[in-house]
Amino acid sequence: MYNLKRYVSLVLLTLLLCSFIFAGVIGVQASDIKEARKRAEERLLALEGIVGVSHREDPPRIIVYIEHEKYRNVVPDEIEGFKTEVIVIGKIKALSLLQLEELVKASYTYLVPVSRTGKVRPIVGGVSLGVPEKAYGGKMAGTLGLVVYGPNNDLYILSNAHVIAMNSKARFLPLGTAVLQPGTYDGGTAEDKVGELYKYIKITFGPKGKNYADAAIAKITISDYLVGEVLDSDDQSTYTISGVTEVSVGDRVRKSGRTTGVTVSTVFDVNATVKVWYTNSKWAIFYDQILVYQPFIESGDSGSPVDKDGAFVGLVFAGSSTTAVVCKAKYIVSDLGITI
Repeated sequence: MYNLKRYVSLVLLTLLLCSFIFAGVIGVQASDIKEARKRAEERLLALEGIVGVSHREDPPRIIVYIEHEKYRNVVPDEIEGFKTEVIVIGKIKALSLLQLEELVKASYTYLVPVSRTGKVRPIVGGVSLGVPEKAYGGKMAGTLGLVVYGPNNDLYILSNAHVIAMNSKARFLPLGTAVLQPGTYDGGTAEDKVGELYKYIKITFGPKGKNYADAAIAKITISDYLVGEVLDSDDQSTYTISGVTEVSVGDRVRKSGRTTGVTVSTVFDVNATVKVWYTNSKWAIFYDQILVYQPFIESGDSGSPVDKDGAFVGLVFAGSSTTAVVCKAKYIVSDLGITI
């Protein structure tokens, strides 16, 4: 009996000590808000229903984005001594398909208005783009971002990797894969080839992946193109995007895309970490992303160029019903070796 009591006492003492240890770990305050945010990302992003993590400096707090109200109780009131603010933005998905005041004069005018989902020549930013049905594993379409200068001073088509460099299972395609304008969802065929996949920024899936941009380039194989030009809201004239810029919370940005044309909205986060779903079971974490209020994009707008005052901000690549996600120009330009 004595031994049994002694055993029970030791077990209780051990549990008590463990509770003190765990309480001590949870209660330790991080040295600053950025350190706390990093720990929040490590803890939360792999959890179901957590969409993203960010932070604000004044007052210091951790921002946690979630898919639905039902996941609110997953988020603690404090992380490493800093209060959390929970915002519902919906599930973020890659958006290929299964009005701003004029800032620059029109650079080119088609004879008649063109269809963003049809064959457009010369090719221009803001129209349908994709890869062959056999390569993708079905019909698809995204958006042609821009025609840019790249390696060896050659000309390339810029868009998202998941538009011109991935199949329907989010596996990367071989370099040299044909790129079509329009995409096959919009009737594109082998005769509509405008380029060949040249380079992409690799995306690492799962909780350990650290990604910054979803982007790729295809070397142009036709002679009919407009460099740095984007189809304007009238679907007949174009505007120019030149140089790169960064944005701040509250800035107004513009995009031109296959599905919703030219739209304008407001930036509400400029350094978010988000979880983006590419298939029903495959997701990737992206750091340092720009978040923009909807309405701004819809399915098929992936690859759309985003600008502020005519300077390149980045590419649209994902979104939810409330939020559009834009990967930043600086990562796209440096990793692909292009000039805007």
